[in-house]
Amino acid sequence: MALLVALAGFLGLGLVLAAPAAAHATVASADPADGSRLQRAPSSVTITFDEGVTLGRVGYLHVTDQTGARVDTGAASQPGGDQTRIRDMLRSGLGDGTYTASFRVVSADSHPVAGTIRFVVGDGALVRGSVGASGGNGVTESVMDVARWISYAGLALLGGVWLLLTVWPEGRDDRRARRFAWTGWAVTGVGALAEALLQGPYTAGAGPQRLFDPSLVDATLHTDYGQLHSARLLLLGLLGLIFAVSLRVDARPAPWEGIAGLLGIGIAATFSAAGHPGTTSPTTLSIVLDMLHLLAMATWVGALVMLLGAVLPRREPAELRRVVPVVSTVAFTSVVVLAVTGSYNAWRGVGTIHAVFTTTYGLLVVGKVVLFVGLLAVAAVSRRVVRTKLARPRLAYANTDTAETEVEDSPSDVDTERLRRGVFVEVVVALVVLGLTAVLVARPRGKEDLAQQYREPVSASTTLGGGRTVTVTADPGTHGNVDLTVDVSGGARLTGVTANATQTAKRIGPVPVRLTRASALTYDGTAPLTVAGPWRIDLVVSTSEFDAVTTAVTLTLH
Repeated sequence: MALLVALAGFLGLGLVLAAPAAAHATVASADPADGSRLQRAPSSVTITFDEGVTLGRVGYLHVTDQTGARVDTGAASQPGGDQTRIRDMLRSGLGDGTYTASFRVVSADSHPVAGTIRFVVGDGALVRGSVGASGGNGVTESVMDVARWISYAGLALLGGVWLLLTVWPEGRDDRRARRFAWTGWAVTGVGALAEALLQGPYTAGAGPQRLFDPSLVDATLHTDYGQLHSARLLLLGLLGLIFAVSLRVDARPAPWEGIAGLLGIGIAATFSAAGHPGTTSPTTLSIVLDMLHLLAMATWVGALVMLLGAVLPRREPAELRRVVPVVSTVAFTSVVVLAVTGSYNAWRGVGTIHAVFTTTYGLLVVGKVVLFVGLLAVAAVSRRVVRTKLARPRLAYANTDTAETEVEDSPSDVDTERLRRGVFVEVVVALVVLGLTAVLVARPRGKEDLAQQYREPVSASTTLGGGRTVTVTADPGTHGNVDLTVDVSGGARLTGVTANATQTAKRIGPVPVRLTRASALTYDGTAPLTVAGPWRIDLVVSTSEFDAVTTAVTLTLH
């Protein structure tokens, strides 16, 4: 009962931890660029991403004018089969004005990416878009996070079945052990089905009420994500047939039961291929290492749950002496595998030391490592009990000779209770680690998160006197061709603004920046700020034919 309370409690914690998922592919460039001002209308709009995306049946690229009317041809495509680009042609004869391109695609690791870019043809004010915003439904995203946790929890429970098929065949006669096995099987299946049904509303930005929408279900089934989850359900069905034969009272081990292990490997592979590893180069190595990571986790945690909920309560001395040392050895091996594969996966996901402490993904990885170290400390205590109390039977000596005789001496209640408490703590901490894993799957990787942070606009302000302030904004906040916007507040209409950019450390500049009027108090333009670091922007702000103020601000680009 205590274990079930812990499981239910952590499911509630999973609901709290479940944050809206962020997109995992980001916009690398757009043509026309967001915020650009063109002399004549373009013939098409092209958006390029930093990883592969698909339009599928729920994706789109729409372009509208300032009245909201569609001006694209409605034939969005991925030109030349390039999975990193989407394009839509525009109608001919477009006039001056502001145009908005809104898009929605699915990234290679199954997460939706949505946003808008805006550009101006001719004169007129410009309002920037939101490039790469998620545009999703918060409820659906949170439920999806919980569904992922359910899937991982089910896989962990399922991992304990190896005990019943190998060193503890007596467990097949135990109702608690069979219940754990079937619960893991059912929970894994429910999680897979829930994820597959939620994927449609999740990628379409719709609410859970469209869970059974035939068009969304069909769209999911035509993606790698949907096919991998269908394969998982098929493998679980085959595993269920083996359980039906093998997990019966009086059922004895059989050689063909090794097929269950192969099915378990296949199930783990569907988890890995549907997530980050499926889009991380080298793909095969990433999938294999992540699969090993999942199998080690399931083998360890599943054995702990089976030990806590079924083996220890029986208090059978012979079973304890045979099973517990094996579980201890397997746990140690699993720890080694988890440490090696986890280090690789974490580094590939975080990318840099800086991203460890400046991104949500990096901080979650740190939390997972801290919990893992705590788990090792608790496991070390349990292993000590195993080595000293359970590994060997006591020996008695006959009075007439020196022959050794085993004494079937049960471990003391104190030893068993100490081991039970230690295993219970291990299970609870492992569940927390699983929760963090489910959240990590829904987050952009650290290097992607950091790159997105770097692309956020940077700005600097200074006073002009007379209660006026000038603000200069660079978008994106990374070096290269950036859009500069100069805004003046607290004053009358401007007659002109000129700007030059200088990078003192690299001895670049002054670079003249061509600015055009966007509104009475705003000028914008594009500048080639080609290196990272601080750039001094020198401004001359004219308020009349004879009045001008010279000032400067410093922008630091990534």
